[in-house]
Amino acid sequence: MIAGVIGALERTGNLAISWISGSVATFILIGSCVSWCLTGWLYGRPVRLSAVATQVVETGLKSLPLIALFAVSIGTILSIQIVNLVESSDFLPGTLAFIGDFSIREEGPLIAGIIMAARIGSGLASELSSMSHDKEITALRGMGIDPIRFLVAPAFLALLITAPMITLLLVAGELLTISLYLFFAQGVQPIFALGLAVDGISGVDLSVGLIKGLCFGVAILGVSTQIGLNAASLGRRTGSVTSFAIVVSITAVLLLNVSISLLAPD
Repeated sequence: MIAGVIGALERTGNLAISWISGSVATFILIGSCVSWCLTGWLYGRPVRLSAVATQVVETGLKSLPLIALFAVSIGTILSIQIVNLVESSDFLPGTLAFIGDFSIREEGPLIAGIIMAARIGSGLASELSSMSHDKEITALRGMGIDPIRFLVAPAFLALLITAPMITLLLVAGELLTISLYLFFAQGVQPIFALGLAVDGISGVDLSVGLIKGLCFGVAILGVSTQIGLNAASLGRRTGSVTSFAIVVSITAVLLLNVSISLLAPD
């Protein structure tokens, strides 16, 4: 029994050490991205704008169909609940104002983070894992090219643009879906319903939502690229790396979401 307890404690300690070391490595990687973006031009090695544009397309434009699907799906579910719960039109303004506030501040950024983890994070981890196993990362280092500057920094800059936009587009799609549903279900004018929902969004709520989307995007990039770059040294196959990156990225998103919600002003 004592041996079993000692073994459990040992496994717990090893897991804690692994998470801490991984977190530190992720912070260092993000710091390196920031450093290359700000000072790379001083050394004649700026982050390539063409690569940034490519990543904007990959992380932003190609995510639009999935964003639209989630927005319509969640907006429809919320609309059904609104119709079922709000028996009198007198309660509609307060309900829609709450939906607008909740969507931009809590639900929208969280769903956007999960979308980014599942699509963008998995893609980055898979691509970098394949390059790591094929010794392409080692070849870049051998040619004097920093893989972080060449491969990760463009995605970092792209996500600074696309992560908040994904959050905004998702929330806008949800609110638009709700306004259209209420029009066909109860005859409420779409512009009126949309206006009530937008009235519930304060400047603080909008700022918190955008900050969350930005933080989630950066965290997902750091986690996914760190796991992908070290896939060969960790002995993980590409499929294993991809699933592991998604799980860790979503975990990071959930932890960040709770932390920011607790710290953010009302």
